[in-house]
Amino acid sequence: MKDTAKLILVLTLICAISSALLAAVYNITKAPIEAALEQRTITAAAKVLPEGAPLPEKKEVAGETFFVARKGGQLSAVAVEGRSKNGYGGEIVLMVGLSGDGRLVNYQQIVASETPGLGSKIESDTFRKPLLGRALNADWRVKKDGGEVDAITAATISSRAALECIRDAIAKYQKAADALKAGAAP
Repeated sequence: MKDTAKLILVLTLICAISSALLAAVYNITKAPIEAALEQRTITAAAKVLPEGAPLPEKKEVAGETFFVARKGGQLSAVAVEGRSKNGYGGEIVLMVGLSGDGRLVNYQQIVASETPGLGSKIESDTFRKPLLGRALNADWRVKKDGGEVDAITAATISSRAALECIRDAIAKYQKAADALKAGAAP
């Protein structure tokens, strides 16, 4: 009985020390990880806006973060995150660039765990190019679901999730469009 109690005490002590070390490492690395993600987000926002667009200004509108580019006081383009929890490997987050005249400018992956070589093709020109310049009110579904977009061969789930991200970004933009165009936050 004394040996069992001693083993339990030793294991408890080891677990407590391990937990404390893990918590300390988490606290030390949390801020740099968040800063790196913020920088990646800002870089992605600048990349998805039209060429020659001025540096975007970060705006909080309707609980969402937008990166707004203006030319001559007019809304030129907006970048906003679109999210989908339905990717093959889990959540996908895309930074989506939308022009002031209502078209998709570009998108860039921020977070994804898709299958290398298949699902990662949502970033390929083969999938991307037909989407660029499409009107925001277009049908943003794959053909298998009755839409107009060709899915990536053998990666329909990833294609659906990417389009869901774009639809999410469009919905966020449309919800906040008046405030963004006016330059004010409600």
